[in-house]
Amino acid sequence: MKKPPYPVIEVVIMAALTAVLFLQKQLLLFLPNVTLNFFLILLYAKVLGLGRTAAIVTVYLLLDSTLHGSLNPIFTTAQWIGWMWGPLITCTLLKNTDNEIALAFANGGFALLYSWTMIVPTALIYTNQIKSLWAYFLVDIPWELMLVVSAFLPTLLLYPPVVKLFRRLWNKRLG
Repeated sequence: MKKPPYPVIEVVIMAALTAVLFLQKQLLLFLPNVTLNFFLILLYAKVLGLGRTAAIVTVYLLLDSTLHGSLNPIFTTAQWIGWMWGPLITCTLLKNTDNEIALAFANGGFALLYSWTMIVPTALIYTNQIKSLWAYFLVDIPWELMLVVSAFLPTLLLYPPVVKLFRRLWNKRLG
């Protein structure tokens, strides 16, 4: 009998990791643009790979969008693209990199890519005008910087010990 591609234990672990991603976001909502999402998604991509991370990000996004009332095809698609920049680049260009400084700068870049991916749909949905893109971009700069810092610092400070522990726990599921 052929073994299923995702044994039950992996699905349970991935569900738990999705819950961690979702819950930390809810717990940090009182701090604008401060999130551990970028750090966790980078960590998941480095240990779990692109496919599993994409599944976690998709479920997380559907939960988050449903809870906050933003489950809109334009907005949700843009958010998914924005969140997937990190895992896509991490699993391709950065797959052999474990240097926390390089990954911290990359994660700061992922935060900017996410922000810039969201400019057009946000301007269209909230102002219904494409001409307000520059105004939105200028007003958004301080918020983008806060998001970059919240992606950069946890990666710089937490990546080495957390990835080591996470890899050990993930590999233990096989034995």
